[in-house]
Amino acid sequence: MSGGNGYKLRCNLLGHSKDVRAVATSQDGLVVTASRDSTARLWAPQATSGNTFEAEQVYSGHTSYVTSVCVLPGDATHPEGLVATGSRDTNILIFPLRSQEPVHTLSGHSDTVSCLIWGNGVLVSGSWDHSARIWTNWECSHVLKGHEGPLWSVVVLPSEGSNTPSILTASADKTVKLWKEGKVCTTYSGHKDCVRGLAVINATQFLSCSNDATVIRWSISGELLATYYGHTNFIYGVSMVTQEGDFVTGGEDRTLRVWEANGECVQTIHMPAQSVWAVAALPNSDIVCGSSDGTCRIFTRIEGQQASPEDIKEFEESVAKSTMAVGDLGGIKKSELPGKEVLFAPGKRDGQTVMVREGEKINCYSWSSSSQQWTAVGEVVGGTGGSASTSGKVLHEGKEYDYVFDVELDQGNILKLPYNTCEDPYFAAQRFIHKHELPQDFLDRVANFIMENTKGVTLGVEASGQLVDPFTGASRYQPGGSQDAGRESDPFTGSGRYVPASASRRNGGADPFTGASSYTTQTAIKQPESSHFFPQLIPLQFEGCNPSGILAKLIEFNNNIDKEKQFTPEVLEQMVEAVSKPAEADPARLGTLEVALQWPVEHVWPALDVLRLALLSEQMQNAWLVDGRSETLVAHLISLVRPPSPPNAQLMALRCFANLGAFQPGRSVLMKMWDQVVSVTVEISPYKNKNLEIAAATVLLNFSVLFGTNDNFDKKCQVLSGAGTVAMSANDSEAQFRSLVALGTLLYNCGQCRSLAGSLDLKPVVQTLSTVTSPAKVGECAGHILRLL
Repeated sequence: MSGGNGYKLRCNLLGHSKDVRAVATSQDGLVVTASRDSTARLWAPQATSGNTFEAEQVYSGHTSYVTSVCVLPGDATHPEGLVATGSRDTNILIFPLRSQEPVHTLSGHSDTVSCLIWGNGVLVSGSWDHSARIWTNWECSHVLKGHEGPLWSVVVLPSEGSNTPSILTASADKTVKLWKEGKVCTTYSGHKDCVRGLAVINATQFLSCSNDATVIRWSISGELLATYYGHTNFIYGVSMVTQEGDFVTGGEDRTLRVWEANGECVQTIHMPAQSVWAVAALPNSDIVCGSSDGTCRIFTRIEGQQASPEDIKEFEESVAKSTMAVGDLGGIKKSELPGKEVLFAPGKRDGQTVMVREGEKINCYSWSSSSQQWTAVGEVVGGTGGSASTSGKVLHEGKEYDYVFDVELDQGNILKLPYNTCEDPYFAAQRFIHKHELPQDFLDRVANFIMENTKGVTLGVEASGQLVDPFTGASRYQPGGSQDAGRESDPFTGSGRYVPASASRRNGGADPFTGASSYTTQTAIKQPESSHFFPQLIPLQFEGCNPSGILAKLIEFNNNIDKEKQFTPEVLEQMVEAVSKPAEADPARLGTLEVALQWPVEHVWPALDVLRLALLSEQMQNAWLVDGRSETLVAHLISLVRPPSPPNAQLMALRCFANLGAFQPGRSVLMKMWDQVVSVTVEISPYKNKNLEIAAATVLLNFSVLFGTNDNFDKKCQVLSGAGTVAMSANDSEAQFRSLVALGTLLYNCGQCRSLAGSLDLKPVVQTLSTVTSPAKVGECAGHILRLL
């Protein structure tokens, strides 16, 4: 590759509406792309234009992101070939090359199908369920289990004559494994972080790339032959380009890098997108890459197939206009930045970057070995000491992010969870998990937390997580589990950031329940402006589940009560298993829960936690909340909230009140006994800890939703007063915020409540909270409420 021309843009493949997460090529020069828009697309070169590709087929049928793709050779039934797509919906679909109807659906994985490969006559899939599967004749012939983390890449080694091919798998557990005859025969350890990609050099060597920003060359026998450095952030993909061993990589540092067989990076191609998710090569050594801006790009060294000078200039300008964080470049102090005179000296290596002060801006330039010149690759944000208030970003470890969430796992140990809206939430979550060496099982929880907490929120707002339950200890089971502050909760503590409503309602004046253009109340003059914080339309629940922790506490407390009231461990295990997956909950297996709920008040809270999970199932609510049984249950919960109940029992009872709002049976009993529930929730103020504050605020917020636009002013008055009490007494910002959302929902829906607010002295409370700047959502929400008062 040395001495030849460098790669330049050939064409852009435009059509996907979201990130292009996977790319694959065929021997006859076709390209297939997979996207977070839940589709895959087939692209074919156009004979008339020479350098362009056009979409010839769209493959749909998955119910979630398409995360992997590969091309299968033709057979007698489908001579043109087949396309396999894998998805977060856990299925693999097999399409004829030019048909939108799948002919096979392969099921078996229990989590995202993250990678697919065809080789030696079989299809191999890898999944976040920690396993790989070999598919023969569209049936699973082998399941490969041995990794301790999600799989990110699979490759098939050249045939050795065995009926079962030799396979390499790469995992988030930082290892690569070699499988022969369905068994692990070699484990390759050398990376310091998640292994993301694999590429086979020949029968005796292969490459792996990782979140640790390195590429490692391995011998099949297990020897680490070389480590290659160049990227400054996660490397997501690696692919061989030539038979001589040249290869290409792409990653989170906005670059595509071309390497010679000896490991020298000979070209760095900067991209106008944060993430280069996937790379592949065409038979003519053209490079294909998919990125986070929804575009697939093809680069070529063949001059006759390169894009027009105008298109290449447009691409280079889009790169130069892009912004990048200081941390992408390793971080340089402002005082050390040179002027443009530094560009007179040649660079030392391809891809070398320098930051140059140009007036008030800091621009980044990259050295191109092929053209022997410096090229602008973007403006550096944060390089001038910008802050969230000036740049709309939050600075964290030298990089600016749209969000930086606080997550507290241990008392006094706060972890930062940074996220940019241009990132895939799952990769931000994966980065967070690996950086802090957290259990891989947190992946979905963290990613869902990010996705839910970045809906309808102004960019640049820093959100704050909350403290763990203080009753137990850092690493032990805590009441309510790890994700228990609501649907949009901190995935570790149950607190964190809650975003109550969609941004689509910001400018709407319609009644969100009826669609009418205004409300008619005795004192309302005009329909107030809605806010992206309120009115809240759906009750919140505490959904986190830690079955092993709950079971351990049940067994521990079971041993501390009278023997005639004790259960066998098997019975307790069955009870926890019955609610560990609310969608599959079985009321018939919860007969012992009624007895456990009568345990002494100091021991009852794990049983209450089981009840909390049971209430997340509509089937459970329909079976349990019948006749007078529902009132009896709520009365028992009320007794457990009242002093002298210990804080953990109070907390679990309040969370059960919140989860009753999940379905109609629970909502009905809450409406029947609203006076007692609201009263006992407010009576125990001031609360003994932050989690109680959040739980109480959530109960009141749910009542503000349940009362909606009905005209029962007395009910709303009591909740309005209670929410004001919690807002005034709470020290926790999330409790303050949820109380404010409850107030905003009531004030928005009820003109009489707006009149009453003056006599309740709510305005000074709200004005005080309007000065809160961290997290910003508290002050912003309070400001929106002040417009109603």
